[in-house]
Amino acid sequence: MAQLKELLVRHLASTDVSARAFAERTGISYPTLLALLHKGIAPRKPEHRELLRREFAIDQDAWASILAASQKDAVDIPADGPLNLQQLVLKALLAQGFNEQSFAKVSDVPYPTIMGLTRKGAIPRSDTLMAIADKLGLTQEQMDGAVALSRASKRGEDAAEAASDKADLADGVAAGVAVADGGDDVPQLAQLVADHVGRAGVSVAAFGRLHGIPYLSLNRLINSGVPPRRKSVLDPLARALGLSEQTFETSLMKSKRAPLPASARRPGADMTPLQEALHRLVQDRALTTKAFSELADLSVLTATKLLKHGDLPGRTTTHEKLRNLLQLSADDYQDLVARSRSNGRVEESAPVAEHVPIARVNGSDAGPQATELVELIERLNPRQREAIKQLILTFI
Repeated sequence: MAQLKELLVRHLASTDVSARAFAERTGISYPTLLALLHKGIAPRKPEHRELLRREFAIDQDAWASILAASQKDAVDIPADGPLNLQQLVLKALLAQGFNEQSFAKVSDVPYPTIMGLTRKGAIPRSDTLMAIADKLGLTQEQMDGAVALSRASKRGEDAAEAASDKADLADGVAAGVAVADGGDDVPQLAQLVADHVGRAGVSVAAFGRLHGIPYLSLNRLINSGVPPRRKSVLDPLARALGLSEQTFETSLMKSKRAPLPASARRPGADMTPLQEALHRLVQDRALTTKAFSELADLSVLTATKLLKHGDLPGRTTTHEKLRNLLQLSADDYQDLVARSRSNGRVEESAPVAEHVPIARVNGSDAGPQATELVELIERLNPRQREAIKQLILTFI
């Protein structure tokens, strides 16, 4: 099954049209097309997906299979044969022009529930399944057959995983790993990885790319404590951590027996809400700062200020680009910015001066220029405000 990125590359080549010209003609934003061409990221907006489908002249069912195969957690939807619940719902959802977010709104089913089903193959409660079937026009017979197939598949996976864990446990005991007492002096694997990433000063995605470890496996390990099962993931992970074979095996066995997430990892603890939202986007799409700047159509310097320092943009055009990139409504984005301003980080040794409105001077309105000046000052972070204060003091 061809992926969406391949189809777009072929289409641009066959029509001899540049990506920018294609974006202008179709109304799809240029950053969205760049994300598709460079990273293979399918557009999130249903209207953009529909524009591409019409350009490529593909029927709805085939289009649904292409979109499913092109997403980050690719799902293969066979053209023939029975479908499990994940395949059935995802195919119907995509064929009718929805994405997970838009379908959650029309169906009143929580977005995390939809994502759990379409991305992870989770099976919701029966009343939720009925609501989904009703909105997608699926019959009870179709849903029952798909649920049965998903449950049978899950039983097989659980049995295989249990057998694998039993074999690993036996191997660990035979090798003299201290399984009985749990190796109290060795942290769990999730904590070891989180600490290593933190000391390296890189993102989880960058750490994974550097050592050839899948981002999803690392993220799952850190946030749930559940270690990877594949040897192709464990071997580069052991090399990246630089641990002895016995220490790594001890940590791995502890994680398998009683997985615990990394307790000290809180990437958004000192970030503004806007900065945290941008970091989530960067990690979800595995972007570098440069790739983010290209995707957002911003300079690398501006992108660095946004991601590393949490600075708020001073230009309306930059705010508009970020709003489109985050796919937020105007009200939601304004709320995010307002919370980010009120969440400004100020050092304890530098008390915040009392805010005195300067839009009125000597009892009269100071005019639009003063108002604009107030707005500009309010956008500055504490460090920038302190610099302006010192500059003003030189004139007093």
